[in-house]
Amino acid sequence: MKRYTALAPLLVVTLFSTGFNWPFPTGDSCQKAKKLIFELPAKASDLKKKETENRVIELCPSGAAGHYLKGVQFERSGSVDAAIAEYQETLGIDPDFFPARGNLGLLHLKKGGGEEAAAEISQALKMDDPRYHAGLGRFFADRKLPLLAIYHFREALNAFAEDAELHADLAAAYLSVDQRQRAEDEFRRTLVLQPGNAQARLGLGSLLMARGETDKAMGELKQAALGDPGNKEIHRLLSEGYTRKGDVKSADYERVLAGIAPTPPVEPKVDHLAQADRYLAAKDLDNAIVEYRLHIADNPNDAVVLQRLGDALLKTGHEDDAMGYYREALRNKADNAQLHYNLGTIYEKKALLDEAVVEYRQVLSSSPENEEARGRLADIYTLRGSFPQALEQYRELLKKRPADPVLQLKLARAYLNTKDVTAAAEAYAAAIKLDNDSLEAHRELANLQRKRNLNDEAAKEYREVLRLKKDDADARTALTSIYVKNKDYDDLAKLLKEGVELAPSDANAHYKLGLVYEFQKEYDAAIAQYKEAVELKPDHAKALNAMGRVQMKSGNIAEAKESLEAAKKADPDLEEATVLLSNIKDELTPEPRSFHKSKSKKASAKKGKKGKKGKKSDSEGSSKKSKKSKKSKKKSAE
Repeated sequence: MKRYTALAPLLVVTLFSTGFNWPFPTGDSCQKAKKLIFELPAKASDLKKKETENRVIELCPSGAAGHYLKGVQFERSGSVDAAIAEYQETLGIDPDFFPARGNLGLLHLKKGGGEEAAAEISQALKMDDPRYHAGLGRFFADRKLPLLAIYHFREALNAFAEDAELHADLAAAYLSVDQRQRAEDEFRRTLVLQPGNAQARLGLGSLLMARGETDKAMGELKQAALGDPGNKEIHRLLSEGYTRKGDVKSADYERVLAGIAPTPPVEPKVDHLAQADRYLAAKDLDNAIVEYRLHIADNPNDAVVLQRLGDALLKTGHEDDAMGYYREALRNKADNAQLHYNLGTIYEKKALLDEAVVEYRQVLSSSPENEEARGRLADIYTLRGSFPQALEQYRELLKKRPADPVLQLKLARAYLNTKDVTAAAEAYAAAIKLDNDSLEAHRELANLQRKRNLNDEAAKEYREVLRLKKDDADARTALTSIYVKNKDYDDLAKLLKEGVELAPSDANAHYKLGLVYEFQKEYDAAIAQYKEAVELKPDHAKALNAMGRVQMKSGNIAEAKESLEAAKKADPDLEEATVLLSNIKDELTPEPRSFHKSKSKKASAKKGKKGKKGKKSDSEGSSKKSKKSKKSKKKSAE
């Protein structure tokens, strides 16, 4: 067995240095086909696209590129589900086929699959296809993340400058962050490209109405109503315009179309404020808003009613209008915690964080017990990276809510970001004590302890993560690394065995488990795992190589030779297989003997005349050469 001792260092290198990474082989023709698709410009002509598709089908009809083109063709014919299936098949063969990811994401987005769609499109952005920017823009707009939406809409417009819908979407995003001039410019660009765009007419009308240009606003809104007669928001704004102009009958008609009950007939000197308060008490917010507006028209400096109107508008989702009335209330000397808090929430939603911080601090200056304002302020500080200020607020909150595990977790993160790792670890432990099923707390504490080289504590937390989520790949990878570093091969084998049970069809999982069994010298168990890997993936070069290595150790030379030759065929660059095969050949090939031709009959005759002494000397010399030859063979075999 001495000749196999050299195999142990090779196994150690395999186990400790590779990190269990294996290549994913792809044929040359399919790679060429993939390259053609990747290099096809997004705005290529139909002829160029057709030529490229024909070439791809020739090169790779059944590979990733072929399935991708099938998906494109299904998508063109309107067969969305079939297209999705083909794109998924493409990614199963080649996870880095980014056009398939992008198209799959756009289809998921069309079917309403938000997060899944965004994940696919985000990966596909490596192709820098403007269609993917447009898709992400609409995703972020739907999720009320206008700044991200603006970025992606602008990137898409670099390629699709004549796309009216993109301009309209960008305008709506600008409007949601109160960039009104930019929103107006984009709405007007939309209408140049597509005069009948109802969304742009509505947006422009709302801006003009907010600016007090009632006649111009109503002109736009009437055009919008022609394009989208069922849009209640258009009719609501038209009713407001008619109210401003004193046309009660038309205002009531538009309110009916907007789904708002018409205003009951009133006496000429109606008390609009009292009427608004009655509507508010009845939770009829739309009519309350109308009456508050009418009161404000006669009493523009009434700070109390300005705030009430802002409150009603905020409850109905009209945040821009609410913000305008709140600001007007502040200019008229209104100053109370609720006003500042409501204004702060609007600023925060619009990502105007500096303004939100000012408002929340105003709340705390007069009402330090306001936990909601303090919590929002702390979260904004965290988002902005102002971690010392966030720590201050979280500590104040914990004085009142010491048993809140979410607060403890946020405090731990703030400590971690200020590099106070000891305090962070204590806070994580406190959060876990309050909620032992907090997956995030266990995971983050495990990562922290690992960075501190406290591997036993880290391993304990990673095991808790796996208790809560058995298929957590990151925790399994980290725990594997710790067990290897600690040479804890029993626990490593147990962990990898669980991995095999969770993913029995994963060839690499079987290969990893086989390595550990081999290192523990459980050769039968190791071979069983290597065979499982090869059955699942016949060209798994490393599993074939490892199986040959163990078969050599077990003395099954013929089987080892067969396995190693298969490994070398699967991966000609696998050096270990070459070395092991060389060892087998040295063992099986006998050393050639050296034969000497007789010089001449005369020389033979002379040798025959030698005496006994000469014969004895020749015999001893021959014996020495024979021993030397045997010694050389033994050394070569070893």
